[in-house]
Amino acid sequence: MKYCIVILAALLGALPAAAQDRGMEVIQCWDTSRGIVQPTRRRACIGREVSAAQALRLKAEYDKRRHQTLVRAEAIRNAEASRGYDFHSAGTGFAINDRGAILTSAHVVRRCDAVELRVPNSTRRLPVRIRAMDQKNDLAILDTAYRTSAILRLAPHLPAAADPVAVIGYPQEGRIRLTPRLTPAQVSYDLSDPRKRGLVGVIGDVRRGHSGGPVLDSKGRVIGVLKAKIDSVAAHRLSGSVFKHLGVVTEARAVAAFLERAKTSHAIDGTAGRERSVRDLRRIGTAATVRLDCLRRG
Repeated sequence: MKYCIVILAALLGALPAAAQDRGMEVIQCWDTSRGIVQPTRRRACIGREVSAAQALRLKAEYDKRRHQTLVRAEAIRNAEASRGYDFHSAGTGFAINDRGAILTSAHVVRRCDAVELRVPNSTRRLPVRIRAMDQKNDLAILDTAYRTSAILRLAPHLPAAADPVAVIGYPQEGRIRLTPRLTPAQVSYDLSDPRKRGLVGVIGDVRRGHSGGPVLDSKGRVIGVLKAKIDSVAAHRLSGSVFKHLGVVTEARAVAAFLERAKTSHAIDGTAGRERSVRDLRRIGTAATVRLDCLRRG
């Protein structure tokens, strides 16, 4: 009996060890969020396990995309170096009609000697002319030769507090992006009162470069234009609350009023609409969103 107990205990103790050994196996892990595949321990894999053949194919695709991005970036730098302008900063804008009108924040283009529109997924650059500017609400409308049917429509009303929204833009992440990104966020009225200031708060990973970009509700309509990221320290002093990644948005009613004053055609989506998936919001938002580069004379 004594020997049976010892053997049974040994067998039971071996089971966790076997499971542990399996977790320590090195596998090919595909991190779908970053698009990279690399060898790692099974237990540490954040993503999906793939075969060696799949890993080679995915790595080749990643290397190809990275090479194309580096080539485009180098072409842009070389073209800028040959001109009399120096790159100063980048922001975001978006199409509000199919006649080349681009909406953005005034501070994105205000102190520039020239502004260029970067055509998405291309090295093409188009000159920009400022048609009208609203300094109070930090809005600007630009005339460009960029034509797209992927225009964005304004929302007819404000979302409720804590509603999910999507911020579309070119956030700086160590380098300036060449393609737009969707950043999930959430509506907050803790520090913003749209009835008094025409501003909506959003909590999300708002960064430099998002300025001027559209903020979409769950149905793909523009609730406003990203204005700025709030200083967390100043916000704490004002409210006593800690806010991380809080941005402010110039809401759609102020945007519509500005566009009407500037006699710029635009659309307001007053239909009931339907809820959109994150994939749909990314497709809708990024198709209409462009990067704007502020240039200054050297």
